[in-house]
Amino acid sequence: MMISKKDLQMWMERMLPNDRSYLAQSGSSYTKEIRSFEAIMRSFWGIFPAYGDQPQKLNTFDTVQDFIDCVEEGNLPKLSTENRQIAVELGVLGFILGRYPSSFFQLFSNKGKKELLAWLYQINEIDLPKGNWFFFLLLVNLGLKKNNSPYSQEKIDEAVAIIEECYLGEGWYSDGVNRQRDYYVAFAFHFYGLLIDYCFPEEIKTRYKKRAIIFAESFKHWFDAEGRSIPFGRSLTYRFAHCSFWSALLLTEAYRETSLSVSEIKGLMEKNISDWQKRPIVLPKEQNLSIGYGYNQQLLSEDYNAPGSPMWAFKTFVVLALPEKHEFWQAISAMNIQRRDKTVQAHAGFHINHDLHQTTALSSLQCSNNPLLYHHFEKYSKFAYSSYFGFNVTRDIQGIEQFAIDSTLAVSIPDHQQYMTRGKIEKTKMYDSYGVSFWYVWQEVSITTYLVPIDAANHIRIHEILTNQPLEVVEGGFPLANWNRKYNQAIIQENSCAIENEQGESIIRNLGDVRTARVIPQGPNTNIYSSEKNAVPTLTTMIEAGRTVLAAHIIGQKNKQLLPKVTFHETNNAFQLRGNVDLTIKKERFAK
Repeated sequence: MMISKKDLQMWMERMLPNDRSYLAQSGSSYTKEIRSFEAIMRSFWGIFPAYGDQPQKLNTFDTVQDFIDCVEEGNLPKLSTENRQIAVELGVLGFILGRYPSSFFQLFSNKGKKELLAWLYQINEIDLPKGNWFFFLLLVNLGLKKNNSPYSQEKIDEAVAIIEECYLGEGWYSDGVNRQRDYYVAFAFHFYGLLIDYCFPEEIKTRYKKRAIIFAESFKHWFDAEGRSIPFGRSLTYRFAHCSFWSALLLTEAYRETSLSVSEIKGLMEKNISDWQKRPIVLPKEQNLSIGYGYNQQLLSEDYNAPGSPMWAFKTFVVLALPEKHEFWQAISAMNIQRRDKTVQAHAGFHINHDLHQTTALSSLQCSNNPLLYHHFEKYSKFAYSSYFGFNVTRDIQGIEQFAIDSTLAVSIPDHQQYMTRGKIEKTKMYDSYGVSFWYVWQEVSITTYLVPIDAANHIRIHEILTNQPLEVVEGGFPLANWNRKYNQAIIQENSCAIENEQGESIIRNLGDVRTARVIPQGPNTNIYSSEKNAVPTLTTMIEAGRTVLAAHIIGQKNKQLLPKVTFHETNNAFQLRGNVDLTIKKERFAK
């Protein structure tokens, strides 16, 4: 696939909903009025970069006309702290005020323009949560200032200061006081920072642009050779918004100061877009982007996901602001990005490995402190995230088959059939060859987990468990889509479980004391990529009160290859891996 500006414009327009009836498909944590406004604003991330210099063309889009009507009829939603979700949608208006003010103002009467600008100023009265939301405050006030409208310099200064507090260094941000270093670093912090450099270069100098240039060297590792991004963290329903970072990097010409060529960025974006175009992510009747990831999957949603929310992906379409003659549209796509096969990202807590078929991140740091974030255990706290296999989401609280056992270690009180896994990570140590996390279950069972990458398809896990009661412990490998025990056979041996089909193979091999190998079937609509049933190879054991050490070799690959040989041995102060892996791991002793 060779991407052209016209092709991208046409794809964007095909994903604009036919009418507003789709807004009744599902609810969210905010009101119908805000959901309706969100659906208008998020479409603007595609419409204005594509046609912002053509006011007559802008008038032909339903959402633009809906917004004009809101302004002219005095029906703009109330801006208040209680309704602060609206503030999220005002960032695009700041962008438009910075880039397309003439065309934008032609859409309104003088009275409408005056009332709109006065309404936008009210963002300064909202108490915002510390994090990326302060970019909305910054974009709006800079947009107002550029158009000689009342603005708040005090709020500009406050926003800049709060954003500075979120900066960790080396190109990385944290979205508030937490351990979430997810895609919001790319498609929120850096995306908005680059837009500020693009629209208001005289205001913030080059601070945000320089940080994005540094971050690009890390973020290029979050995509595999097929262009797929690692599925990880919240807001996966925004799908190809993961590419919006690259769009903004192109828009500002910042890519010229990175190690990536325009051909490499184009190749990555083309592959990513091509992958999404093959997936059933658009609902057939209303033509809106569904909530989900690889398909329409409400199970994956957050409480802030409304029917119009997935159009956050349209932020990638800011690349349409590039003129037809820009080198991006003329460039020949590179087949692959030049990068190392292995990298350690301390700020993300990732050990990332690449091969031709997948990128895998072993995760030792990140977790969510927000109990209201649905399925945050699955989205942040699994041991491994693969761009090929994806991950599963728990369907119910009863029974291991309903529990997303893939890439995790779950414990249960014997005969209770309710399971708990790694959630909050208390302590982390990152080394070049492995990562260590210390975590609790029920504040009673302490577990130290060592994650050792071999390559993208192979890794080792070691768990040191301290418990004051007997436990059932189940450990799972990668989920294999379309595996059904009615039609597929597992290869179960004394210390290993292997499953395979046309999708590839997933294996878990025990390296320590004997555990029972078995396949755990998982229901339809649980995997984020595939709506079909899937299965997970597992190892199960009953442990007594006291100290137990478990170790396993995990394999997940698209094509069968010779497996590395690994042996495991424990000494007083270390764990030893030998064979194709030669590594001595010192035992961590975290202070409680």
